[in-house]
Amino acid sequence: MPYWINALLFSTLVVTIPFAMILRILSQLPKALALSNTKWPNAVNAVIIMLITAYVAMFIRSTYYIRSSPPSSMVMLFIIAAIAYGFGLTLILRQYAGIYPEYLVAVGAAGLGIRKIAYRNIDGVEEIWHGRGETRLRIHTIHGNRFPFTLPTRSVLLLHERLAASQPPE
Repeated sequence: MPYWINALLFSTLVVTIPFAMILRILSQLPKALALSNTKWPNAVNAVIIMLITAYVAMFIRSTYYIRSSPPSSMVMLFIIAAIAYGFGLTLILRQYAGIYPEYLVAVGAAGLGIRKIAYRNIDGVEEIWHGRGETRLRIHTIHGNRFPFTLPTRSVLLLHERLAASQPPE
């Protein structure tokens, strides 16, 4: 087989399959009441996945099959591929952060992690920043964890209503 086909097959295993599985799992979430970010059409997500797959295939072909580059350039190409991989994953995960009927979904500080937080586990909400139509919040849980959370300013009241509805009556 030609080298570029091997590289494309390997990059499909490394990028396309995991990203598609994550996208499929996230698409099974119930309809959000309010999203932190705009949700893109699936065609845009597919283009992002294809671009990252193509770059990783080029990286694999240039570093593994064509060994004419010095090690320092291979390291730089690896760093670029890793940043592209992480950035693509962040773009996909951010689209699903928001307020859902039974819980909220928050993306980690770097954007590479996603957390589902039940309303009953939220101890407090602290407003960090407010401007340009969005509000950054810090969610405090009963377990002592804190998570950053961004919402459109118009949806902050909805979050407080959901939190008030989930609290047991006193």
